[in-house]
Amino acid sequence: RELAQAAVVPLMMFLFMLRLHWIMALVMLIPMILGIAVPMMLMGRYPDMSDELAADTEKLNASANEFITAMPVIKMYHLTAEKFEQYRNALNLYTTCWKEMCVYSCNPLSIALVILDSAILFTLPVGGWLFLRGSLPVASYLLFMLLTMCFFTSFLNLVTIAMQSMELGSGLDNIKKIMDMDEMKSGSKTLAKDGCYDIEFENVTFNYTEGGKDALASVSLHLEPGSLNAFVGPSGAGKTTAVQLLGRYWDTTSGTIRIGGVPVTDLKTENLMDLTAFVFQDVFLLEDTLLENIRMGTNATEEQVREAAKAAQIDDFIMGLPKGYATRIGDEGVKLSGGQQQRISIARAILKDAPIVVFDEATSYSDIENEHKIQLALQNLLKGKTTIMIAHRLHTIRDADKIVVFQNGTVAEQGTHRELVAKKGVYGQMWDVYTRETAGNPQEDTTMPFGKQKKGGGLNAAYN
Repeated sequence: RELAQAAVVPLMMFLFMLRLHWIMALVMLIPMILGIAVPMMLMGRYPDMSDELAADTEKLNASANEFITAMPVIKMYHLTAEKFEQYRNALNLYTTCWKEMCVYSCNPLSIALVILDSAILFTLPVGGWLFLRGSLPVASYLLFMLLTMCFFTSFLNLVTIAMQSMELGSGLDNIKKIMDMDEMKSGSKTLAKDGCYDIEFENVTFNYTEGGKDALASVSLHLEPGSLNAFVGPSGAGKTTAVQLLGRYWDTTSGTIRIGGVPVTDLKTENLMDLTAFVFQDVFLLEDTLLENIRMGTNATEEQVREAAKAAQIDDFIMGLPKGYATRIGDEGVKLSGGQQQRISIARAILKDAPIVVFDEATSYSDIENEHKIQLALQNLLKGKTTIMIAHRLHTIRDADKIVVFQNGTVAEQGTHRELVAKKGVYGQMWDVYTRETAGNPQEDTTMPFGKQKKGGGLNAAYN
């Protein structure tokens, strides 16, 4: 609105004055041209300085955020002075750059303002000369004097907006880079949410940066409908990347991923989201009530939410709070442990009831008691689902239908626990190391492996 007003008002006034007396209208343009040309000639480095200021602002924000959020770790390792010095240096860079910009632009802008504010000194003598010659009526002469002052008052608003645009140029360039990225196109096909589907990776290759190292290289695997599958391997082997490609957080560089025989790129984005439920290692919680956190993205009733919470082994804890499901969490509410957050996330997934479930390191933040509750919750979540579990605690996935071992972005081997241990390959070595490390911790192996329920055995049958 301000830009339109600043541009339209001077334009309409100029057209009116041009119609009234074209010579006076052209004379009035002289200070405007000088007022624009002088700063442009004297401020050639201003856009570069704006880019530098934007970079310094980014460093300052990152340093302040790190100093505040990492305060417990900083104090523990006696890095308070060092990190504060880092923040102070970032602040000094920012203020120095800002002062340099002000000094650099002060003289050119002052000259421009003097020229524009003294525009009447151009029209006054020319108008007087034309009046004396009889070519400009006195009424028009006086009107031009008034319009000249009004014209440049409006024009100064346009100059101010132009200066602000130059300062925002760097940020706008970054936004433009994002807007110019290729849009992830949605497909047109759909699959029923109540189905049970297989998952297939066919020669899938992916890298995060063009020309960079492949995070996945020629990965091919097939997961049966309704099966429990585990992805294992060292950190950085490509496990999380593979499951994120399944949900189209990125698209593959080459190769195809299919759900129920349909490439994920051919599925509607909304349908793909309905088909998959992700329970991540790092749980994101809204600063809202526990009720809204569990039924996120759904229109579930409070009764349905509570049923999901019971299945996720978190209902007893919530009902023990003074406000129950109306309890807020976050900075202004209660704090949840890692295991409790995991169970909230599992309750979300149970409520979503997607046919494909991806679970990233189920018990990474849990003690023995919480790990047991999370595993009970997962037995409810995984019934009849095609499941992928990323796990480092190998005892939790011994009963998986298929274990896929990732190494350096490729599938090193795949099979059941017994098959891979007997093979004495990569997984066999991992299992030997794991069992040696846990030999001195009997509690580690008393937690129950995930597995399918057996008829008539209830939940505990999976653990016998």
